[in-house]
Amino acid sequence: MLKNAAANTSIQYAADIYNVKEVTLHGTADLSFWEAVLHKENLFPYHEEGKAVLLLSAIAAKWKGFRFREFVIAVGICLNENGESLDGYYLPHAFNSSKLLAFSERVFFRIPYFHGDIRLENKLPASIKLQDRTEVLLHARMSIPSTPPIVEYLEWEGPIFLPNNRGQFFAILAGEANLYPFSPETDQLEFKPSARHQIFQQLIDSNFVGSVWSLRNKSRHAKSKTYKKISE
Repeated sequence: MLKNAAANTSIQYAADIYNVKEVTLHGTADLSFWEAVLHKENLFPYHEEGKAVLLLSAIAAKWKGFRFREFVIAVGICLNENGESLDGYYLPHAFNSSKLLAFSERVFFRIPYFHGDIRLENKLPASIKLQDRTEVLLHARMSIPSTPPIVEYLEWEGPIFLPNNRGQFFAILAGEANLYPFSPETDQLEFKPSARHQIFQQLIDSNFVGSVWSLRNKSRHAKSKTYKKISE
């Protein structure tokens, strides 16, 4: 269903960036919690072994000579109620290190971006740190792994849905990744509730747990304009 919809739409990518440095923490959370959240958006969560699937991802990139960093939180969604296929992502919250780019994303693409101080290290031990003003909202850090990574070329293409019926855009995320299991005993993952950013309380309340680290040094990130309807 997803691939047919995308294939029938002439997707023009507004930005197509290569050599992106990326640290992504894949994880799971309470399915019932995200079912309730996504129900308000007329979406269904994708699930594995009875858990909703989420990702926390930080990137460092350069676009038209302008260096920036981003951090996004995304929830896997399925276009069918059975939740068995990963058909896209729901993007409730995102940050950009540039005030100008965060503003542009909100105004021109209707994407919920905010300005934030984003730091990432995609070499071992990998880490992500997100700060809003003086408040550290997230700090995730790998311990030194005891086993070599699984190295795999990963490519995903599909729709990303925006909150409050703002529409959807299409994205391509591709590149060779070093994959490491998340270790609850030795890896660090901390969230701080924020009155300005409800998403971190949602991650706490839904019992988000990391599962896999993905590190990419030369990935491709492409995104289209935001479509209110698939026929636009």
